[in-house]
Amino acid sequence: MKTSLLVNNNVVPLNDFTQNYIASVLCAIVQSFGDDSRNITMRIEPEKIHIYTENGELDIKKDFAKELIESTVKGILSPLNGVFWSQNITIKSEASKASVVPSKEGLTDR
Repeated sequence: MKTSLLVNNNVVPLNDFTQNYIASVLCAIVQSFGDDSRNITMRIEPEKIHIYTENGELDIKKDFAKELIESTVKGILSPLNGVFWSQNITIKSEASKASVVPSKEGLTDR
């Protein structure tokens, strides 16, 4: 998985471990809403969170779910230098074309 992080439109470099870790968490969040997308973009504004997949924007209706996602992402980003929660943040995670993911029938290329 390739993950990029932008803070106020400035790129924050991420090592492979951090990219994969963030991508895994984003995939788990999206899967909890019943979406198996592997290409995810999260836009974080001071008062709002948007999560987009290839199926469109997730509709997060419950305040509890919003708070859980917010605290999870805050926890992930808090140790990264130069990232402050009050800023505009974009996290984009994309499966590489050669990545292999499990399906109901077995392993498939995506």
